[in-house]
Amino acid sequence: MREVSVIVLSGFVGAGKTTLLNQLVRGRGTRRMAVITTDLSGPGLDADLFGSDDAGQFLRGEAFIELSAGCAGCSLRQHLVEAVSRLARGGRYDTIVIECSGLTDPLLISNAFDTEDAEGRSLSSMAQLDHLVTVVDARAFWSDYESGDNLLDRGIGRGLDDERTVAELLANQIECSTVLVLNKIDLVTETERQRLEQFLRDLNPDAAVVSTLQGRLSLDQLEDCTSTFDESMSPTPGWMSLLSGRLMVSNKAVGVQTFVYRARRPFHPYRFWTLMQEDWPGVLRSKGYFWLASQPKTRYMWSQAGGTCLYERLGRWWVAIPDRHWPKEEVALQVLREVWDLVFGDRRIELVFIGEAIDRAELTRRLDSCLLTRDELALDEELWRAFQDPFTKPSWGKRQARSMREESPW
Repeated sequence: MREVSVIVLSGFVGAGKTTLLNQLVRGRGTRRMAVITTDLSGPGLDADLFGSDDAGQFLRGEAFIELSAGCAGCSLRQHLVEAVSRLARGGRYDTIVIECSGLTDPLLISNAFDTEDAEGRSLSSMAQLDHLVTVVDARAFWSDYESGDNLLDRGIGRGLDDERTVAELLANQIECSTVLVLNKIDLVTETERQRLEQFLRDLNPDAAVVSTLQGRLSLDQLEDCTSTFDESMSPTPGWMSLLSGRLMVSNKAVGVQTFVYRARRPFHPYRFWTLMQEDWPGVLRSKGYFWLASQPKTRYMWSQAGGTCLYERLGRWWVAIPDRHWPKEEVALQVLREVWDLVFGDRRIELVFIGEAIDRAELTRRLDSCLLTRDELALDEELWRAFQDPFTKPSWGKRQARSMREESPW
């Protein structure tokens, strides 16, 4: 069976996804195209763009499929898998474009290609995911990103348990894409465009960045601006590239800068919690891993975007896991050897910072002040567990907005 090319369109509410979709359909040339949309809130696809040859299929819902926004989570993914499978097996189309809602992380769509349809066939065996395209609103991006708003604050969350922030969603959409379409550039100055473009490149150095007016981008232009997406290698976010030691080139004239903070000693939980509530001048994005003296076996993930931050338990460090459960593959063991320390094992702090006019020395000093002192480090680990630890509160997984200036619970 010939594989069908799949293009995924994502982007925050109002960024211009549907406008871009209409442009892609208009400029499809001789390609036979089908469209699947999960975004039912926008203006929708212009039916007049389909010619007489496929207008009938469009009207019958064969070339244009709407998936209900009420189908959330795994249900939506399975509906999507079945829709792509049906179109691919029909052999009628060359290209399938999937338009996501403004609240969708495109990585969830990418992961769906590892899913089997109702007949047990892998989606990746029938369709080739070629492009993950995220549309960025050049005019509204910074106000959205730095707002500190939750999706529920905007009245657009997916239920009362949707605790995501606008900034976190924007960052996730950008970091997992293969193409970033910087839209509405006519509404910003050239300096503002360059600043945002550099920030996008730092968040996702592997993505192609294309500037557009009113979403004017054809399929041929999309193909020319980037290579085909390799499903075996997901796009690498900038923070992961920096942690791996990859050199990233930034335009110093624009002012965006990056650096990595590393430490072996753990954070004192209360001191780091206090630092979380304070301003970090110039920091636009930070992400990485850390550990706390009061929870010496636990590996935490840190993620900050704009004015909000998230911390989350990821499991245990390998040093806290019996040897018999360690990986057996030599490649995995070699990675572990490279980070191993005779005192702390694989436990470490690695935080990436991306921003503008960051006082690196001052931020490093503030982070260092959160580490255990020599006297504290000399204590037995059991005594570390007695340190005041806000991270053990039931709300450990909640997002904390520094801009809210919430008082410490201690």
